[in-house]
Parts: sequence; C-alpha cells; structure tokens
Amino acid sequence: MDQFKNIKKNRIFFDRWAKSYDAGLFQFWMRRFYLPVLKEVILTKKSRLLDISCGTGELLQKWRGKAQLYGGDISEEMLKKAQTKLPEGVTLVKADVHNLPFKNNYFDYVITTEAFHHYYDQKIALAEMCRVTKKGGKVIVSDINFFLKPIHWLFEKVEPGCVKINSKREMRELFEKNTLKNVRQNRNFIFAVMTTGEK
Repeated sequence: MDQFKNIKKNRIFFDRWAKSYDAGLFQFWMRRFYLPVLKEVILTKKSRLLDISCGTGELLQKWRGKAQLYGGDISEEMLKKAQTKLPEGVTLVKADVHNLPFKNNYFDYVITTEAFHHYYDQKIALAEMCRVTKKGGKVIVSDINFFLKPIHWLFEKVEPGCVKINSKREMRELFEKNTLKNVRQNRNFIFAVMTTGEK
C-alpha cells in the first residue's frame, strides 16, 4: 500500500475511534500491554520519555509528575482527548513515527505500545525511534503477537491500517540491525510481546 494512503487510512481510523477509545473493554486489553512497560521504565524528574502513537494519553497518565513527558500521534482527535486528561507540563505533538520532530539523542525512553504493526515502514520507524534516543537510553516496543503466522496474516487483512505483525525473531532482528544492545523479549500477555533494547 502506498505510504500516504496508509497514513491517511490510519489517521481517519483513529480520529473516528478517539471518542470511544477509552471505553472499559478496550482499555482492559491495553492495560495488558502497558503493565510490563511500566515495570521496565524507571524515571527521575530529569528523565525524558516519548510515547509514540500515544492515543488519548492513557499510558502517559501513569507517569504524570514523574518526568518530562512527551506524546506523539498522527491523530488530532486522539491528541485533543489526551489534552483534556493530561497536565499542561506534558508536551503533545502531531507526529509521524517515520519522521519524528525531535532532535537526536534527546530521550531516555522512547516507547510505543500496540501500534508498531500500523507503521508502513517499520525499519524507518525504529531507526527514527533510535535516533531520538540518548546513548544508554532504551527503546521499547510492546506489540501484538499471536504465535502463529496464519493468525498474523488474517489480522493483517481484517484490521484497518494494519501493515505487518512481526514474529519475535523478526522484531529482534529489527532491533539488532539498529545496533540496539542487550535486546530482551518478554511475552507480556497471551497476545503480546515486549521488546526492549539499549542504545
């Protein structure tokens, strides 16, 4: 799919979803992606953390007041919802992961949860996440993984804007090709895997 069509499709999909995104059943699902990330991230007041595809800011809320927080998303409606929930000190920007509007080596943590399978060029997306991460900082991707390739193929066909669901091996290779060190993977939920690497 052409990259611009993919971005537009995802933007429309998530703009429409913004009003009901915080509904109980979906957030029950999302909490399963958030929990291991919350355990992995250790913040100080001076830490800078970027949540890519932050949606309505539900995960950022967990860290409010603990660090310098940034959220980026391609959906204006998601960001509008996030602004109503988060304090003024949180910086929210309309941002495409493939071309992040931040300088090199800026963040201690760059994370994305349940969104990586929507990125039209995952190599560029991860390279951008690494670019804006400080030396010694961590890149964390928590994304869906259903064990079997046929299920991945089916999900890619039915979910709007889904590009590719990676196997654990494929995700590890992406991290290693970006020269991330100490790559670790944990199945953090029956349908999800968290991959962490240090720059």
